[in-house]
Amino acid sequence: MKTLYYSVLFFLSGLFLSGCATVLTGSDKDNTVNFFQYKSFAWYARDPSSFKNDQFDNQIIESNVKNLVSGELKRRGFTVDLDEPDLLINYDLMIEKKTEQVQTPIYYHPYNYGFYNPYRPDIRPYAYPSPIISYQTENIPYKEGTLTISIVDKKTNRLIWRGWGVGTVSDAQTYESELPKAIHEIFKAFPVHVVPAQSAP
Repeated sequence: MKTLYYSVLFFLSGLFLSGCATVLTGSDKDNTVNFFQYKSFAWYARDPSSFKNDQFDNQIIESNVKNLVSGELKRRGFTVDLDEPDLLINYDLMIEKKTEQVQTPIYYHPYNYGFYNPYRPDIRPYAYPSPIISYQTENIPYKEGTLTISIVDKKTNRLIWRGWGVGTVSDAQTYESELPKAIHEIFKAFPVHVVPAQSAP
């Protein structure tokens, strides 16, 4: 009985975690700002001693995030200016431990076949459904990562745009493999769109 229950639970938890692999994105902007007036950007400097140096907060992660975000801006016609940039950019990555409650139905067969696994049709003795007599509840732990990108007008020191992406993370390697797609999705909402590549004459 326990073997069947935990096999169903493992199956459902796998669906839950893979289903949350999709990054949910959003953004907010200052509607009074003309974003086409800006031409250059630079990143806020971070003190190396401030890194936690764990798998999600280190200089490798920072470098990868900065390269991807800078690439999105460059494709929109922005250039890097370390002396007098129009925009200053920062990012924040927050990892939270969460749990998802999964309820698994327990079925009973009326002809003394006892409990069985509804996800194993090969061991199901009859084609018609058996009644659900109760539910097993399990809390499935997971980590949720929120990447937030903030853009500030350097002259006025005002936040003018913020984009974010939220998704389930398991380890640093998987997280980094998802970074390009996540950051690309975040910047789809950026007010200045991608500049078309010039065709060769």
